[in-house]
Amino acid sequence: MQPSDTVQPIVLLVDKEDPAAHYDAVAAAAAASVSAYARREDDGAWENWVYGRFTKTVRRASPKAFAKLAAHAPSGTVVVGRAQALAFEPVTYEDMPKAVRALQVSGTQLPDDDPVPGLPGAPVVVVNADLEMSTGKAGAQAAHALLAWYLTLSGQEQDAWCADGSPVSVRAAAGAEFKALAATAGAGPLIVDAGMTEIAPNTATAFVAPAGAGNPVPPAAAR
Repeated sequence: MQPSDTVQPIVLLVDKEDPAAHYDAVAAAAAASVSAYARREDDGAWENWVYGRFTKTVRRASPKAFAKLAAHAPSGTVVVGRAQALAFEPVTYEDMPKAVRALQVSGTQLPDDDPVPGLPGAPVVVVNADLEMSTGKAGAQAAHALLAWYLTLSGQEQDAWCADGSPVSVRAAAGAEFKALAATAGAGPLIVDAGMTEIAPNTATAFVAPAGAGNPVPPAAAR
């Protein structure tokens, strides 16, 4: 199967008057990405993409622009705390809807406020705090990690997670803790970035923590 040249657009609501917490936005981006895939009506736009690098682009939208796009997003609107996110099916950059393509990509950084508590039993995406990724970059990496985890589940487990509302939270870990958790039995696949933006190639960025691992370092202390 040939690698896909398509990219999945993810859109974060960025309200300058009432900005969401960084890690809630990262979690919303991840859940939206997987929700769009889980709700697909056919595999046409997804098949090559999901078995390739499943590249994602996280863009930010004002409340007005976000509301217009929400009506067309297959993910529906995913809400985590004050954060809201949308995700679409993969497209080439040339075929990306103009309203999405016009949105800003770089420089999306939300405040390090405390995230909302994760639900018991929900997956926890651990991001590499040593990298100091922007909200947009961290959102893409968390989405990679959550999708990789989702693909390891049985069909019944996938359906159960979606039926629960696709819950997920995001935490940070640095240095030895990040490596130790990533190597623990039951951890989701470790995401290694291609290095196209922000960080160096072949850098480990995120994974889903093994069940029962507890919360890693609180985000405010890790960033």
